[in-house]
Amino acid sequence: MEQMDELRRPDAKTQLMYKVVFGASGFIIFATLAYGIGTSALYASGSIPVIGQNMVNVSWPLPYFTQPVTYLSIAAVTFFYTGLRLWQNKLAQWSHLALASLQLVAIVVAFGAAYALMYNFMLWGSYFSIQLLSSVVPNPNVLASPGSTPWNLVFATKVYMSMLVISGYMVYFLRKVHQVRGLPDTL
Repeated sequence: MEQMDELRRPDAKTQLMYKVVFGASGFIIFATLAYGIGTSALYASGSIPVIGQNMVNVSWPLPYFTQPVTYLSIAAVTFFYTGLRLWQNKLAQWSHLALASLQLVAIVVAFGAAYALMYNFMLWGSYFSIQLLSSVVPNPNVLASPGSTPWNLVFATKVYMSMLVISGYMVYFLRKVHQVRGLPDTL
């Protein structure tokens, strides 16, 4: 199949940049996940650990610089974007049914991520209000969602934001593929 105008392959320098960023992002994802899994046992104090707490309580490489979960969320978005740009023409050759199914999944994931993001911000705001009314200086890094398995709100919010950006871009990209290929919106 011929390459489409809007989905043409980037020039050699751009493709090399995408490959380097793709590899670096993959390494950062692997390193931060290895760190998170490796240190999670340290934060389990006999009870159910707060998921993501160990990815938020550390600033690296300097104090007060940024947290491992920030590196993870940025690397996930760049990994997805550069990977999609590297393989966009192969993906565009998939069947209409496969592309439509993938777009449906991306829309559902985007909805779920948007809901979770709004829920986390609502919890954050209510926790801050309670702490301010109690004359306690709020610390966003220690807040966790309620439930049988608590999640650190900073961690969860950054992960869900990454999911929203990735799935939102996937919906946009697949819509562009439909337009370029002249595919109808329905089967």
